Amino acid sequence: MTEPDPQKQLLAKEAEFWDLQEDKIDSLYARPHDWRFVPKLAEKIIQPRVDTLLRLIDGNKDRIKSLVDIGCGNGWLCHAMAKRGIHSIGIDLSPKKIETAKRMAKEQGIADRCEFVAGDVMEWRPREKVDLLTSHGSLHHFPAFHDALQHMLAHHLKPDGLMLFVEPNHEGMAPEVVQFLMKCAKSWWGKRVFDFAFYYEVTGQTSLDTPPPPTDGPDMNIRHESPAGKEFFGEHIELDDYFAEHFEVIERHFYHYFSSHATNAFYVFMKSKLIRGIWRLLLPMMVRRDTRLLKDPKYQQFAEDGLWFLRRKASR
Repeated sequence: MTEPDPQKQLLAKEAEFWDLQEDKIDSLYARPHDWRFVPKLAEKIIQPRVDTLLRLIDGNKDRIKSLVDIGCGNGWLCHAMAKRGIHSIGIDLSPKKIETAKRMAKEQGIADRCEFVAGDVMEWRPREKVDLLTSHGSLHHFPAFHDALQHMLAHHLKPDGLMLFVEPNHEGMAPEVVQFLMKCAKSWWGKRVFDFAFYYEVTGQTSLDTPPPPTDGPDMNIRHESPAGKEFFGEHIELDDYFAEHFEVIERHFYHYFSSHATNAFYVFMKSKLIRGIWRLLLPMMVRRDTRLLKDPKYQQFAEDGLWFLRRKASR
């Protein structure tokens, strides 16, 4: 009997997780466990990143007529790029995410400029190679990272094509951010206003000083990391170093040092309506502060996300 392929099993579990999330997405927005599910605040936090992304796309509009978005989710990037006249192809393991992407493209009147595919990008081929290969939080989970990326470049991207990747840069918070937020949570006022019950429910912790327990098991929790994320699908790799070694880095930027983590503390897990309201007012200033700090390599190393705009190195 042939042994099951562990990689295919993990991919199947990953697709199941994102299907389940799509089924229950309304519950995540109704009771968010992370700033990404608070649209009015998430828009402010990601604005610097969106501004950079649009500047890069618009600044190269003569070169970018088509793209592939790896792990496209509900297709938000493809929709935005299709509105700019770019033929956008999104691929995702989750059939239900792809159904949503197709529905939203139709609702926005851009279905003729979008293609969406449910499947494994390593087995799929576009009809024609594209001008831009992009990923937003999916690339770092691939096994045998170097070989997987080289495979996608060979089969999906034109020889003179561009790459735009937004991927996790640092897991967790900078030490000084941890210290500040822990000090707040353990203060006399923090003990009264933080929603510790919900925080422990989400993280699985029993106190602030105990690490989260392992999240393995048959039950999928859509508030936790996906199966591939828990497995860290492939070796851990320092993407900034890797991209600098293998590609010509046209631009690189870093995002989310303090404002995103603090939004979880002072809004998502906050019971006080007053403090939540004050944080909403302070957030734009905190985002601007992050943007300023993250120009310094001392802070860049702790940025939550990085953005890399790349092309192949010129042949010698």
